[in-house]
Amino acid sequence: MPIDRYAEYSENRNGLEAGPRERLMPRTLQEQLDQVERDIKLFTEFDRAEKARFNRESFLWTAEDRIEWQETQSDNARRLRDLLDERDALRSQLDL
Repeated sequence: MPIDRYAEYSENRNGLEAGPRERLMPRTLQEQLDQVERDIKLFTEFDRAEKARFNRESFLWTAEDRIEWQETQSDNARRLRDLLDERDALRSQLDL
């Protein structure tokens, strides 16, 4: 996630804006869990929006566009799985 050193916010590769820089490194396990859950929500919403866009527009896409979309979906699914695993690990550390 690149950080604009001159701005108060960072931006992830999908263009979704993160919170202020001080929120990027949570201090407690609960804060980490809260951040992971926010990230899961963002990735889930992005995935839903992308699938809706695919349903609306895919008939206009070239084969190259479809391949790129599939690769992006695969990367997003992998990141979502990682976030879910991280959430489970944090929950077990917090005995939730």
